[in-house]
Amino acid sequence: MNIAVVDDNDMDRNNVINYCQQYISDHYPQDKNFINIKTFASGEELVESYKSGKFDLLVLDIYMTGISGLETAKKIRDVDSDVSIIFLTSSDEHLLEGYRVFATGYFIKPLKDHEEEFAATFNHIFPKLLKNRGGITIRVKGSLVDVSYSDVMYVDVSDAHNIDIHFNNKVLSSPMSYGELAEMLLKEERFLECHHRIIVNMDYIEVMEQEEFILKDNSHIPISRRKRQDVKVAYMNHIISK
Repeated sequence: MNIAVVDDNDMDRNNVINYCQQYISDHYPQDKNFINIKTFASGEELVESYKSGKFDLLVLDIYMTGISGLETAKKIRDVDSDVSIIFLTSSDEHLLEGYRVFATGYFIKPLKDHEEEFAATFNHIFPKLLKNRGGITIRVKGSLVDVSYSDVMYVDVSDAHNIDIHFNNKVLSSPMSYGELAEMLLKEERFLECHHRIIVNMDYIEVMEQEEFILKDNSHIPISRRKRQDVKVAYMNHIISK
């Protein structure tokens, strides 16, 4: 799971990070390796690098220099309707406007005076965010790397016969066998073997064509002619289940 904290005040930003890390350690210690927190000093910085599916949760300060948290949320909603958003604020005057961008909740500053509200909000949202929690450990260049299920877009086999695990912004190559990795991934219902030695994370599919899937990053993933009917049924069932 990936969390972005956006605040132009260094102290406030660090406070949010500390509270998030403490909450995760207290409530989800088994998932710590699969929860990543990234910080941004402005809404512009977040929007500039944002892609749909990049984050599961955004914590946005409402009052920032440059574009506000509300303006940032509106821009993000233009490209990502699923990401959860929580606002940081010292006032409740923007509550209604926040819910117009489908905000999940609010953290009131200073956080030390509202620890119960912080915990209550996270108690509400984390079970939903972590329904896809967990991941796998893969071998990469002699090291073991923890990989979250939700970060994997698709898997295929390279010309060098390594397994390539494709993420939003990088590719990791592993000497693991395809069968070994497939056994781990296909236990999760979001993963689908749509072609010979290609596994796709259906959460990243934007469009299903006759012979291919088009992912949110515009990757084109072929659909096997032999498996076409079963693959399309599996994908439609996945959509319905969501």
